[in-house]
Amino acid sequence: MICLLCKKVLNFRKHYFLITFALILLASVSKSAAVDVPSSGYPAIFDKTPTRDNNPQKPEVKTTKLSLADVVILVLANNTEIKNAYLDRIAQKQDLTVAEGKFRPILTPILSFSVNRLGEVTNTLGSLDAKVVVKVSTGGEFNFGWTGNTQGSNISNANNFSTSLNNDSFSQNLQLSFRQPLLKGGGTSLNQASIAVARLNETSNIINLKSTLSDTITKAIFAYRELLQAQERLKIEQLSLKNAEESLEVTQVLIDAGRVAPVDIVQNQTDIANRRVSLLSAENDLESKKLSLISILNINQKTNVEAGELPTVKPTQLELEKLKQIALQNQPTYLNSLLNLDKNKIDLRLAEDEKRWDLSFTTSLGNGTNQDTDARAGLSLSRVIGDLSLNQRFERSRVELLKTENTVRNVRTQLDIDLQDKIRNIQLSFSQLELARQRTELSVRQLEIEQEKQKLGRSRLLDIIKLQNDLVQAKNDELNATITYLNALTNLDQFLGTTLQTWQVSIEN
Repeated sequence: MICLLCKKVLNFRKHYFLITFALILLASVSKSAAVDVPSSGYPAIFDKTPTRDNNPQKPEVKTTKLSLADVVILVLANNTEIKNAYLDRIAQKQDLTVAEGKFRPILTPILSFSVNRLGEVTNTLGSLDAKVVVKVSTGGEFNFGWTGNTQGSNISNANNFSTSLNNDSFSQNLQLSFRQPLLKGGGTSLNQASIAVARLNETSNIINLKSTLSDTITKAIFAYRELLQAQERLKIEQLSLKNAEESLEVTQVLIDAGRVAPVDIVQNQTDIANRRVSLLSAENDLESKKLSLISILNINQKTNVEAGELPTVKPTQLELEKLKQIALQNQPTYLNSLLNLDKNKIDLRLAEDEKRWDLSFTTSLGNGTNQDTDARAGLSLSRVIGDLSLNQRFERSRVELLKTENTVRNVRTQLDIDLQDKIRNIQLSFSQLELARQRTELSVRQLEIEQEKQKLGRSRLLDIIKLQNDLVQAKNDELNATITYLNALTNLDQFLGTTLQTWQVSIEN
């Protein structure tokens, strides 16, 4: 029995040592091939975050305080859209120059020289041509041409000596012609129509440039006010958090005095937590508005911009009839519709001219080397018959003119409607601002009264917190109403087309 027991013990030790050895070997292999698994369960690259310093030393960034006038100057100097608009003006001015040069003389000189060798004879040919074309405003066209030719021949002998054959010659020819349409294509107004259209296009280009400047300035102003609004909202949230912390101190004093239950402090702590969340949101919104303004101004992204103070808002007197006259003189959409009307009138006149008979007076004068003069004069009459496209163009131009007239009337009517709507919106915005101011004043007074009652133990903590929240909301509503009113005035300025006049921005042609 004892031997059997000893045998079992020996077998157990044998298996024990084998199991222990296997576990040690497995542990060493696992350790050598182990991969660090972050506690968060995310890949290690996201888990390895630098240790935060409780008191980080932020580098001092110089704050650039901007006024509204500064923003306008910067956006005019740096904005990419404005730069591209001025680059477009380079090509547009050239288009006008080309159109206005329609009646300038066009000179085409041609010089040619050639040498031809055939056997021992070398022929030298030279030619000089000069052509001048001049169009006149009546539709006529002068053509002047002069040609001079020279020719010489040389013969070379076996000793490479060149001998002239004495047959050098020179000839010239002079041609002068003039053609004047008497019906189709004749007349100053028709032939200057292309110049008139080019000038109308140039006027439209200037209007569009002004509109681009006005729109971009307005965007910059809105972005600036959004930054200003975010700054003021941050101040409100900071003050709100400070008041909540002071209220917590008062509650703690009341608890220590035994006048308030200790559990009431939880309400203060909850309110402070909510205030901190709102403050964090306001800080994030402020940084976002800074980047938006920097993007429009196209300045260094690392610039720490800061808006000025919130301006004092006063009521503005708006006279409908006076503003209507200003809009009719400056509103881009209305002015462009009038320009389109003028261009369609010209196009209809040209289409009508295409249907007329072509009667032209022609004359020419030629003079060669032999001094013989060839003079001719005559009339030519022609008409295209069976071409339906001529009447098609006329009808299309007539329809386009009628449509443009309808558009002008519609734009004029819509201008009146939009102007009245914007004036009403401004008046409504100011009324809302006054009500928001009154609400803020009343909220401040209510909170002061309730805080006095709290000191006497006659007010609930929940009522204090509610009034504090109401005051924050009232201040934010007043801030929003102020920005809305200012933006409504800016919108009216943009609609009237007077933004550039307001900011004294001039365009040099």
